[in-house]
Amino acid sequence: MMQHSVDNVAILRQAIDSAIESLGGPIHKTITWYMNSKGVFSDSKKIDIDSFYSNLKELVGPGADLIMEETWQHLQKQGFAGHNFEPRSSPLEKIQKVMKIGESA
Repeated sequence: MMQHSVDNVAILRQAIDSAIESLGGPIHKTITWYMNSKGVFSDSKKIDIDSFYSNLKELVGPGADLIMEETWQHLQKQGFAGHNFEPRSSPLEKIQKVMKIGESA
């Protein structure tokens, strides 16, 4: 069970990285540096998605939601789709739900 959790974290980190990379090199470096300075990316085996989102919102404002949407799209490509969500679930809520579900999958 613990192995799935670590795998999910790696997949989530990869999805976040892909979403940030799609914005371009300088923005990717800025966001990565900022997250490292806040300790969000300090442990490669876990990530607090709530902390990531709040720090992202602090850094890029409304653009944070676009980055979360892009992250969600990357996760869907990895097979994290098909769960039942409320129609108005935010990308953050969807990511939180699949990361919890994925731990027991």
